[in-house]
Amino acid sequence: MTIKEAAQRTGISIDNLRYYERIGLVPEVPRTESGIRNYDEMSINWIEFAMRFKKAGVSLEAIREYIQLAVQGLSTKDARLEILIETKAELEKKMHDMQETLDVVNYKIDTYEQKCEPVTNELIALWKASKEEK
Repeated sequence: MTIKEAAQRTGISIDNLRYYERIGLVPEVPRTESGIRNYDEMSINWIEFAMRFKKAGVSLEAIREYIQLAVQGLSTKDARLEILIETKAELEKKMHDMQETLDVVNYKIDTYEQKCEPVTNELIALWKASKEEK
């Protein structure tokens, strides 16, 4: 498939597809005899893999390192596993931090009428009073 078709299928712009290939974020895409990119299913799979990790907040460097090792083959299996283990630990930490924040937001929503709104109104009243004194 052409780069335009790959862009439509993945939702990634043509410029970004070229950029990701250029920096090694995705393996080199096969080309036709005339040198035009010819995306195959494997190329699309690599793009989707990279974008899934990127969306989760994994650094481009870690994604690139993993993919470059994968292209080298079985001899890099242990190094790739180590990257995945480190990535998992980082994602679990982020998920824990996000869950803590979500818990606070949920608490504030659940107690908004009883606690937050009265405090907010009190602060506004104090602010207005301080303006009137001046």
